[in-house]
Amino acid sequence: MQTVKDLMTAELLSVRTKDLVGDVRDLVLDSGIHCVPVLDDETHPVGIVTSWDLVEEYAPEESITNAMTDKVVTIGPDEPVPQAAAVMMTNWVHHLVVTDDGGHAVGILSSFDLLGLIAEETD
Repeated sequence: MQTVKDLMTAELLSVRTKDLVGDVRDLVLDSGIHCVPVLDDETHPVGIVTSWDLVEEYAPEESITNAMTDKVVTIGPDEPVPQAAAVMMTNWVHHLVVTDDGGHAVGILSSFDLLGLIAEETD
Protein backbone atom coordinates (compact mmCIF):
# COMPACT_ATOMS: atom_id res chain seq x y z
CA MET A 1 0.00 0.00 0.00
CA GLN A 2 1.26 3.46 -0.86
CA THR A 3 2.10 5.88 1.89
CA VAL A 4 1.96 9.64 2.21
CA LYS A 5 5.68 9.96 1.43
CA ASP A 6 5.05 8.27 -1.95
CA LEU A 7 2.68 11.06 -3.01
CA MET A 8 3.69 14.14 -1.02
CA THR A 9 5.60 17.08 -2.39
CA ALA A 10 8.89 16.98 -0.51
CA GLU A 11 10.26 20.21 -1.99
CA LEU A 12 8.21 22.21 0.45
CA LEU A 13 7.72 25.89 -0.16
CA SER A 14 6.97 27.55 3.14
CA VAL A 15 6.89 30.95 4.79
CA ARG A 16 7.62 32.22 8.29
CA THR A 17 5.45 34.17 10.71
CA LYS A 18 7.50 37.32 10.06
CA ASP A 19 6.67 37.28 6.31
CA LEU A 20 4.29 39.79 4.77
CA VAL A 21 1.07 39.11 2.88
CA GLY A 22 2.36 40.73 -0.32
CA ASP A 23 5.45 38.53 -0.41
CA VAL A 24 3.40 35.39 0.24
CA ARG A 25 0.89 36.35 -2.49
CA ASP A 26 3.80 36.71 -4.92
CA LEU A 27 5.23 33.33 -3.90
CA VAL A 28 1.88 31.57 -4.36
CA LEU A 29 1.22 33.22 -7.72
CA ASP A 30 4.74 32.79 -9.08
CA SER A 31 4.97 29.16 -7.96
CA GLY A 32 1.52 28.11 -9.11
CA ILE A 33 0.73 26.52 -5.76
CA HIS A 34 -2.53 26.60 -3.84
CA CYS A 35 -1.26 26.79 -0.29
CA VAL A 36 1.83 27.34 1.78
CA PRO A 37 2.49 26.33 5.37
CA VAL A 38 3.62 28.94 7.86
CA LEU A 39 6.49 27.62 9.96
CA ASP A 40 8.14 28.77 13.15
CA ASP A 41 11.92 29.08 13.47
CA GLU A 42 12.23 25.34 14.21
CA THR A 43 10.19 24.42 11.07
CA HIS A 44 7.11 23.38 13.04
CA PRO A 45 3.86 24.30 11.28
CA VAL A 46 1.95 27.07 13.07
CA GLY A 47 -0.42 28.02 10.27
CA ILE A 48 -1.39 27.52 6.67
CA VAL A 49 -2.27 30.03 3.98
CA THR A 50 -4.32 29.03 0.96
CA SER A 51 -4.88 30.94 -2.24
CA TRP A 52 -8.44 31.42 -0.97
CA ASP A 53 -7.12 33.16 2.17
CA LEU A 54 -5.12 35.53 -0.02
CA VAL A 55 -8.22 36.62 -1.93
CA GLU A 56 -9.26 38.55 1.17
CA GLU A 57 -8.39 42.22 1.29
CA TYR A 58 -5.19 42.12 3.29
CA ALA A 59 -2.70 44.90 2.71
CA PRO A 60 0.61 43.74 1.21
CA GLU A 61 2.50 45.03 4.26
CA GLU A 62 0.35 43.10 6.77
CA SER A 63 1.79 40.16 8.64
CA ILE A 64 0.93 36.78 7.16
CA THR A 65 -0.29 35.80 10.62
CA ASN A 66 -3.37 37.96 9.93
CA ALA A 67 -4.26 35.92 6.83
CA MET A 68 -3.23 32.42 7.89
CA THR A 69 -5.42 29.76 9.40
CA ASP A 70 -3.85 28.57 12.62
CA LYS A 71 -5.58 25.18 12.48
CA VAL A 72 -2.97 23.07 10.71
CA VAL A 73 -3.85 19.47 10.00
CA THR A 74 -0.78 17.25 9.85
CA ILE A 75 0.02 13.66 9.00
CA GLY A 76 3.12 11.49 9.17
CA PRO A 77 4.96 10.41 6.03
CA ASP A 78 4.50 6.70 6.75
CA GLU A 79 0.72 6.84 7.04
CA PRO A 80 -1.21 4.95 4.36
CA VAL A 81 -2.80 7.04 1.61
CA PRO A 82 -6.37 6.01 2.54
CA GLN A 83 -5.72 7.36 6.05
CA ALA A 84 -4.63 10.69 4.55
CA ALA A 85 -7.85 10.85 2.52
CA ALA A 86 -9.87 10.11 5.65
CA VAL A 87 -8.08 12.86 7.59
CA MET A 88 -8.77 15.36 4.78
CA MET A 89 -12.44 14.42 4.68
CA THR A 90 -12.88 14.48 8.46
CA ASN A 91 -11.29 17.92 8.73
CA TRP A 92 -12.71 19.34 5.49
CA VAL A 93 -9.26 20.36 4.22
CA HIS A 94 -7.51 20.01 0.87
CA HIS A 95 -3.94 20.07 2.23
CA LEU A 96 -2.10 18.17 4.92
CA VAL A 97 1.28 19.30 6.18
CA VAL A 98 3.50 16.23 6.45
CA THR A 99 5.57 16.21 9.62
CA ASP A 100 8.32 13.94 10.92
CA ASP A 101 8.42 12.44 14.42
CA GLY A 102 9.76 15.75 15.79
CA GLY A 103 6.86 17.73 14.35
CA HIS A 104 9.02 19.37 11.66
CA ALA A 105 7.39 20.02 8.30
CA VAL A 106 8.88 17.73 5.64
CA GLY A 107 6.31 17.96 2.87
CA ILE A 108 2.75 18.65 1.84
CA LEU A 109 -0.01 16.44 0.49
CA SER A 110 -2.92 17.89 -1.43
CA SER A 111 -6.23 16.53 -2.61
CA PHE A 112 -4.81 16.93 -6.13
CA ASP A 113 -2.10 14.40 -5.22
CA LEU A 114 -4.83 11.94 -4.25
CA LEU A 115 -6.77 12.65 -7.45
CA GLY A 116 -3.59 12.04 -9.45
CA LEU A 117 -3.27 8.62 -7.87
CA ILE A 118 -6.85 7.75 -8.77
CA ALA A 119 -6.31 8.97 -12.33
CA GLU A 120 -3.19 6.79 -12.67
CA GLU A 121 -5.08 3.75 -11.44
CA THR A 122 -7.82 4.20 -14.02
CA ASP A 123 -5.43 4.33 -16.99
